[in-house]
Amino acid sequence: MSSSIFKATVSLYALSCGHLTLPEYQFVHPVEQTARKTVPSLSFLIQHRNPNNGIHTNIVFDLGLRRDIKRYAEPIQKHVATRQPLSTDPDAVKSLAKGGLNPDDIDYVIYSHVHWDHIGEPRDFAKSTFVIGHGALALLKGTSSSLRGGHSFFEHDLLPEGRTVELPDPIANTTSASSVLDQRPGSLNFEQAWQPYGTLPETLDLFNDGSVFVVNAPGHLPGHINILARVSNDRQVYLGGDACHDRRILTGEKEIGEWNDADGHICCIHVDRKTAEETIMRIRELENRGVEIIFAHDVEWETNSANAVWPPIRSLSTTILPNMAQTPNTESLKSRFEKEIGAQNFDAQWQRLLAHSPSMFAATISLTSVPKRAAHLSPKIQALVSLSVSSASTHLHVPNIHRYTRAALSAGASKAEIVETLQLTSTLGIHACNIGVPILFEVLREEGREMGKGMDGLGEREWALRKDFETRRGYWHGFWEDFLRLSPDFFEAYTEFSGVPWGEGGVRELIYCAFDAAATHLYKPGLKLHMKNVLGYGGTPEEIMEVLELATLLSTSTMDVGLEVLEKELEGQVK
Repeated sequence: MSSSIFKATVSLYALSCGHLTLPEYQFVHPVEQTARKTVPSLSFLIQHRNPNNGIHTNIVFDLGLRRDIKRYAEPIQKHVATRQPLSTDPDAVKSLAKGGLNPDDIDYVIYSHVHWDHIGEPRDFAKSTFVIGHGALALLKGTSSSLRGGHSFFEHDLLPEGRTVELPDPIANTTSASSVLDQRPGSLNFEQAWQPYGTLPETLDLFNDGSVFVVNAPGHLPGHINILARVSNDRQVYLGGDACHDRRILTGEKEIGEWNDADGHICCIHVDRKTAEETIMRIRELENRGVEIIFAHDVEWETNSANAVWPPIRSLSTTILPNMAQTPNTESLKSRFEKEIGAQNFDAQWQRLLAHSPSMFAATISLTSVPKRAAHLSPKIQALVSLSVSSASTHLHVPNIHRYTRAALSAGASKAEIVETLQLTSTLGIHACNIGVPILFEVLREEGREMGKGMDGLGEREWALRKDFETRRGYWHGFWEDFLRLSPDFFEAYTEFSGVPWGEGGVRELIYCAFDAAATHLYKPGLKLHMKNVLGYGGTPEEIMEVLELATLLSTSTMDVGLEVLEKELEGQVK
């Protein structure tokens, strides 16, 4: 991957998981003793795709507030009372649902740390593996060194046995570095050795492709980790958890707050203030280099993101969307397809697109469903128009020829109508003459060898051929006169070739419009002529527009062909 101009990326989405209110003096200094600030509890959905095998991995970083605060342990409930007003709607499950995902779709839940306002409701994620930083298990089991204040409120039964992974100790770092080298890019690995990345001294390249780094972020709480994610070739986002609770600390406007508890002990929201300040300093360096920083309680980011104009999602350039997941899962997309396109139309090409690019699958449904929904043309005529575009000599996309032949038959088209569509489409080749003959006459004129104009000087045969053409085709254009003058034999043969009867003149002209307008042809003179003919037969602008919409769907062939080739090449690499 390192040799490619394209860097591995992930899709990254913010999830709103409740709000709580903080007494500011416990977090920043100097500040009014009575000042309070309501802040979000943010979680994040990270979606990664392994380019070698197509496997998709869904990760949620933190789960925010638990929707039912009565399900917290008693000491935590007492602490929660000091964080009012507090809201837990939406929680992580509800935010995921807005994007069509449910907890069973989540492969891993990674906790930045195990404080109450980040742990959410683990039991909702019955199939997920939970990942925590080194030292977090000791906190949960109550075997860590004594911690005062809110740092001592933990639930020993928080995480499921058999589905919890504690990352290796970044200080001991006993894991062999070869575990990184042995991994293929895209393969997830929690057991690798911590390695420096830029100015960050301890990171885990989670997928061994540079798309997601787990970052050791000590100071706040044992096991505190952050995430550095690449969302486009030139954009990285740093998810800072509780490394910093107020952007004024990051900018240097404020300091970390301290206060005295009831026993006179000096308390701090960070268990090791000095180390926390070092972590903040490294995050500040990242921001200075252009990395976007988002903390778990980042009210400034939440406020600004609500008004931001975000770039659209692309397969190689994904982005953060504010406060909700936007990518539906495959089952919801399949259901949408069946509703809008029809279950009978779901074939291998659609399946492949869904597997490799759910976002493109959703966008293609939207594009395809517009003419189907408007239905200015009958399903049969729509299928025949699409068949014409696919079978034109400039395209010849065999999978779509199959697709639209099936669709036409299903919509009631006869064998004869499908054959006639192919015959009409076969006339496209004459545009070599439509373009070439006028140019030839222009060259002859420039060379002083100008020929006659119109029908002047032409004999009885030529006049008879013109009459035959008009009878068969229903129109005449001045261009044909030059053609007739230069090669009456070929003109006669073409008249026979293109004059196969067609039941409805308007439908015939729509077929001509379809392949003339297709991106592989774009023959403007013919398109304009046949549009006029459609209107002359009583057709409507809406019917012509629908033909253009159907012709636009030719572009979906890029994914049909490209993804099939990609799969075969990837199979070859595996072998």
